[in-house]
Amino acid sequence: MTRRTNASLFRLARAWAYPLWRGVVRAGARDTVQQDVDWWVRCIGDPRLLDLDDYGRFAYLSGALAEFRTLVHFRLRSAGWPTRLLLRMLYRPAPTLTLEADSIGPALFIQHGVATIVTAKSIGSQCWINQQVTIGYDAAGRPTLGDRVRVGAGAVVVGPITLHDGATVGANATVVDDVGAGQTVVAPLARPLTRRTAADAPTEAPTPDPE
Repeated sequence: MTRRTNASLFRLARAWAYPLWRGVVRAGARDTVQQDVDWWVRCIGDPRLLDLDDYGRFAYLSGALAEFRTLVHFRLRSAGWPTRLLLRMLYRPAPTLTLEADSIGPALFIQHGVATIVTAKSIGSQCWINQQVTIGYDAAGRPTLGDRVRVGAGAVVVGPITLHDGATVGANATVVDDVGAGQTVVAPLARPLTRRTAADAPTEAPTPDPE
């Protein structure tokens, strides 16, 4: 693809994202979304994004990443429902990502967002959530995430607990108690339950049961 073609596509992307950006501005969420953009650029770590202006980065993220669009739709909560409905139809959120909370601080990064359910009481600033994460209810309530919290892939965080500032939840960990500030919690490592010799290993595929 030539440089001229890239430039044309980028101009098209800037035009395509403009109604969404206007919705952000009218909802009074411009400063928060700008902090989101800056944090996503930092987390993604692609130096080419640094060559773009602020709106160019917003346009790129809005077009390339459905997870970012999902976050933008959350920021549009103060807009009127006709505006929210229209923008949701034009800029589809990630289909397998649920993002609900009473409040979400600026700069939330959601990596991949596949099979991810976030129904927190509140989320602080500069947090990072990976794919296949569940943050949700039990009968007593919802979790609270402080600032700079990171939740690894496949983790489950449930109940009225608090992940305090700087806490890290490792991949596949299940958390039902508070995690202290700066603390890291991880799932148990895989361990062998039995040991068998080569002679015990099956040499043929199992025969299916007759119907």
